[in-house]
Amino acid sequence: MEKKNYVLEPGRKIPVREKVDVLVAGGGPAGIAAAISAARLGVRTMLVERYGYLGGMITGSHVVWVLGVGDGYHPKARGIIQEIRQRLEPLEAVTPGNECGDYAVDAEVFKWQAAEMIEESGGQILLHTLACQPILQGNRVCGLYTESKSGRQAILASVVVDCTADADIAYRGGCPCDNQTHDVTLRIVLEGVDERKVKSFAAEEPRRYQEIIEKATSLNGGVLPNQTRYLKNIDVTDATSLSRTEIQVRKECFTALYFLRKNLPGWEKVRVRETGPQLGVRQSRRIHGEYRLTDEDLRTSRHFPDTVARLGVYLAANYVLYEPKGLDYDIPYRCLVPLEIDGLLVAGRCVSADYAAANSMRLIVPCLATGQAAGVAAAISVREKIQPRKLTPAKIQTALKKQGVYLGTD
Repeated sequence: MEKKNYVLEPGRKIPVREKVDVLVAGGGPAGIAAAISAARLGVRTMLVERYGYLGGMITGSHVVWVLGVGDGYHPKARGIIQEIRQRLEPLEAVTPGNECGDYAVDAEVFKWQAAEMIEESGGQILLHTLACQPILQGNRVCGLYTESKSGRQAILASVVVDCTADADIAYRGGCPCDNQTHDVTLRIVLEGVDERKVKSFAAEEPRRYQEIIEKATSLNGGVLPNQTRYLKNIDVTDATSLSRTEIQVRKECFTALYFLRKNLPGWEKVRVRETGPQLGVRQSRRIHGEYRLTDEDLRTSRHFPDTVARLGVYLAANYVLYEPKGLDYDIPYRCLVPLEIDGLLVAGRCVSADYAAANSMRLIVPCLATGQAAGVAAAISVREKIQPRKLTPAKIQTALKKQGVYLGTD
């Protein structure tokens, strides 16, 4: 008799926790911007986030640089991107970056202020809650099933905005997606290195020093424990792959660390002060949308009649930022609208784009920009009682301009 590789889950009634107008899944930069912008238009908005804090890659992986404000020469992006800086500067929680207006934030202050901005706008926040599955009526998303300490619940909504970074809601709702890997990292912070002692030993015994370094790096994937390690070919949409990676990175880091403590003068008292609570992920799923943004669109500064953001940032495959400089391209609204599914918009790194274009779209600024656009579009869709894909671009653009977004003309 053939062995079954599944079990049947008994049917059950799922309690409805809330009924809202706009439901945002994921509290990273895109989700934060989506929740703020939707709530400011007067619709009942809720954001659900799996962790106990907001910020996504900023706070969970310490990607604190808000990159992509400018075009390599001067600032360009505005809206919520600009507001965040203005709020954090008086709190001494901003480090200026360059002439383009890029800046770094204090991750802990950002956790606090992101929640403040959403609540001040009138939005609700539900933390410690995983958005599991879309609630579907035919091909229309009408809410989400969630899991938390409160159990399995349903949150109903007129429009859902998928800001999960991995397009979890769109994918589980049946939207076709591409899924390609990119470098994955884990933030590891060491303390206690006596650099003077290390340099002295390297000068006195260069051969032995080199042997120790080569051995330590071989134990830790080719880098020292205090250097950024880039892991490749990790499918971050697979729990087994994620688990294996987390365990591997910490195991190899500590193995190399204790080897160095034993063998390299200056490392005797080095310890790991902290590791990030989540992996730093660059790319995974990207939806198939009404339009796919291409690398050529960015590099040729293409404009679109349904633009929802005018940016100039470009991140090359070798991590060189603003090369080429002086770009002036649009992100069209259609990139946020998934094929085949209604009642849903997508924002963040999983918008519809080719692999090369997505390397720029994954930066914090494009994520904030697409999030703000999706939130505005979702709110207008609710008010006009039409599906997001049927919205008139001009109405979205007018609302975005009122929220301070730059679309090429003031």
